[in-house]
Amino acid sequence: MNNPVDEGAALLHRELNIRREIVIRPRIDVLAFPDSYLLERYRFTSQSITYIHNLLRPYIYNFTNRSHALTFQQMLCVVLRFFANGSFLYNVGDAEHFSKATVCRMVRKVCLALKRLLPSLWFSLDMNLSEPLRRSSTGLQIICDAAYIISNVEAKWPGSVHDSRIYHESNLSNRLQRGEFDGLLLGDRGYHANLV
Repeated sequence: MNNPVDEGAALLHRELNIRREIVIRPRIDVLAFPDSYLLERYRFTSQSITYIHNLLRPYIYNFTNRSHALTFQQMLCVVLRFFANGSFLYNVGDAEHFSKATVCRMVRKVCLALKRLLPSLWFSLDMNLSEPLRRSSTGLQIICDAAYIISNVEAKWPGSVHDSRIYHESNLSNRLQRGEFDGLLLGDRGYHANLV
């Protein structure tokens, strides 16, 4: 026997032609903000974001014909924010008004585009691991290649140590300076002094 509540709801729905309202949030033009705002959130100026956009655009494909799909510029800005703050997908999604799954797909698309554009690209991840019970911390640097394979780990730095010092005194830095590797190292501002 059918549930009379379900039948009543279906009847009302059919007779009143009730439809779920589609809510489309207006997308803001990130590049309209001043460079100080962009540097704080994305670590790039509008000119730099446009440059990256033009470099990667041929490598990004949208396979949707939906009328409100995200543009590549919007995707790039969300991914740059994820890279800039080193946070979780949830945090970036909440800040940019996207779901975790959407942010994850954007990060994947942009990373794959970077890999196609720069097959010799290395990514740097640095962090400070704290041990609250021992009241100590360790500076840590991890480098992975374009295939996401970890190629270098530096975990010998007690306390709070600047990123550039860890990199400058690493074996990888010495090998790059000697020309043993051909490629680019993508890192945050802490690496700037040694990479320029």
